[in-house]
Amino acid sequence: MSNLKSSTDSEFAPPLSLPLAIITVNEHGTMDVSYDGRFLPPPTPDSPWSRARFGDLLDAISDHRTRTVRVEVREFDGSVFTDIIHAARREQSVANVQSPSLTRQARHRPTHQLIEVTGSGFVPGEDVTVALSVSSAEGSAGGSARAVIDASQLVDHRSEILLIGRVSGVIVTERLPS
Repeated sequence: MSNLKSSTDSEFAPPLSLPLAIITVNEHGTMDVSYDGRFLPPPTPDSPWSRARFGDLLDAISDHRTRTVRVEVREFDGSVFTDIIHAARREQSVANVQSPSLTRQARHRPTHQLIEVTGSGFVPGEDVTVALSVSSAEGSAGGSARAVIDASQLVDHRSEILLIGRVSGVIVTERLPS
């Protein structure tokens, strides 16, 4: 007998099954998450999953990119987005950790100068855009927002940073130190 599989064997193979994460976003931007039918709580009970912590959530679901996962995001307006978060290739991450040239590069990187811009008057939980599309922030429960900006990203040496509330329309500007 031969150990080779015939072409008909693959026709009857079960389909690949990926874990499914369903993320339901409410009107305030907080999220309820289920992973393969089980509720996935946030790491701390007093800080729910939110749009601002979406990257942390994806890391938790994919076990820091070691597992491929199908993600379905259900927005409060009824729209649904589906994607597959692929696991990082293991050989690549091992090579990156062991590469001495990368370690040398890390030691010679310029230090970052951070600038903090704060403002108030935002709707609790609303998405707040940080102008220049450098990053975004989320309004706190008290109606304020905080953004931390890497000054090396400001290549044009612009003189103002803006916080823009997408729901409230509040715009806070702050001049950068020269």
